[in-house]
Amino acid sequence: MSDKTMGRLQDIKYKTPPCREACPAGVDVPCYIRHIKDGRFDQALAVIRESIPFPAVCGYACVHPCELACSRRQYDQPVAIRMLKRAAAEYGKDGWKNQVKAIPSTGKKVAVIGAGPCGLTAAYYLAGKGHGVTVFEALPLPGGMLRYGIPEYRLPNDVLDREIAVIEDRGVEIKTNTRVSSSRELLRDGYNAVFVASGAWRGITTGIGVFGDARVMDGISFLKLVNTGNPPAAGKKVVVVGGGNTAVDAARAALRLGAGVTLLYRRTLAEMPAGREEVKEARNEGVNFELLTAPLRIEGNRVLCTRMTLGETDDSGRPRPVPVEGSEFALEFDLLIEAVGQSADAAFLGLAGNSDGTVKVDPETLATAHRGIFAAGDAVTGPSSIIRAIAQGKQAATSIDLYLGGNGLIKEQLAGDAGEHTDEALPMGVLRANMPSLAVHERLSGFSLVERGYDVNTAVNEARRCLSCDARDYQVEVDSLTCKECGYCKEVCSLGIFTPSTSFNPSGYKPMVATYTEKCAGCLKCLMICPDFAINIKNV
Repeated sequence: MSDKTMGRLQDIKYKTPPCREACPAGVDVPCYIRHIKDGRFDQALAVIRESIPFPAVCGYACVHPCELACSRRQYDQPVAIRMLKRAAAEYGKDGWKNQVKAIPSTGKKVAVIGAGPCGLTAAYYLAGKGHGVTVFEALPLPGGMLRYGIPEYRLPNDVLDREIAVIEDRGVEIKTNTRVSSSRELLRDGYNAVFVASGAWRGITTGIGVFGDARVMDGISFLKLVNTGNPPAAGKKVVVVGGGNTAVDAARAALRLGAGVTLLYRRTLAEMPAGREEVKEARNEGVNFELLTAPLRIEGNRVLCTRMTLGETDDSGRPRPVPVEGSEFALEFDLLIEAVGQSADAAFLGLAGNSDGTVKVDPETLATAHRGIFAAGDAVTGPSSIIRAIAQGKQAATSIDLYLGGNGLIKEQLAGDAGEHTDEALPMGVLRANMPSLAVHERLSGFSLVERGYDVNTAVNEARRCLSCDARDYQVEVDSLTCKECGYCKEVCSLGIFTPSTSFNPSGYKPMVATYTEKCAGCLKCLMICPDFAINIKNV
């Protein structure tokens, strides 16, 4: 659809597009993609760095909720937002550093417990506000789950090291091999505020294993050993229990240790919380998925399993798995990895906690019950995503800066303009660029990076698929007098614009109502399918 209002974007009043709204950290997706479209990777990187201190990490390993909200899905496939972020990080230079303003020291000191994405994000922004920041990390190297929970075939250590170096260059001191047992003690040591970002490192088990059995371990412990170069003996047969990203990462890592791998998940692929891309790659590499299957107990070198069927919806919003009577079967294993969840341990740091072990905080300020101590990330939310941890780190930095007498404004202006729209988006039917990947037979011989990344031309062409939703404004109207609530518009729109009304029209029908019209992609599918001609879309 031709957009007559497009041209130079400098005078356009931008709105928040669905992709940016879906990003917990609020990255301005259309803006950095416009810069890539024009080949300005330096500017694209600057835009991303205005919102997060881990552009490359997110480009490699983010769960990219932005793509699920991308309006381009209504045409064909979402824009490859994550991969374009990686391209910006790989091809963009450090010109953004010239825009960083020197801030005088406030004389205030902040202690951060945990050098994962949440803790390091908060440290980065607090240092940028002039506070002295020291990060205490119990493990030998900083990075938290980024280093010890994500295998190098997804996120290389050298990529992580470069981004941590930028944080250290800002004046953040990181003390590794330093375990903190009391957050309150740090206040007594002279720190003006303490931020707890210790993560959720305790593996949850199903109870089928025997404590101390070397053949059974939790997923996080397994990945930590793998990522430190000391993998356990996997043997020839590995069984992984779980359906999240940790389970899939553990399964793919076990393949690379030379084992045949079976993954047990008690629901179907539709309910599996792991990313679709990771599941697809695991299957391509040879992981055997036993779906609707749950372990019962261990008998010698076998795990007894049962088939499941899906019943009523449970508290998680997913159908409850129910055992199928008489369906038991056994699988032999040399190593069984339980990756069914992780938990935090608030009590370890002497803080008030919730029943699940997470730290109890004020949801707005992230302050704990003890004055001067704040907490966020997995220690508060339970296991989550990289981008959500970063967002929580930003929120904490704002609250801590306010507590220390600052204005709480952590955002920096690092990019110049908003970019130009020189061409219309590529038309409907132009699919996203394929990601060059390492051949399967090459992957399984080690932990080499699987996704090879876009070259410059591919990145520019992929960026041209962006609809620049932040600069478009559609008004969607449904005529309640003629709408008969057939629901066809709701079926063809993947953006959640149409919902049933709560009242009847004079003819006795419940008409559809257009909501969230700022998310409209202008594809016109609803107009073309509406048998009542009850829909009108205006480009305003």
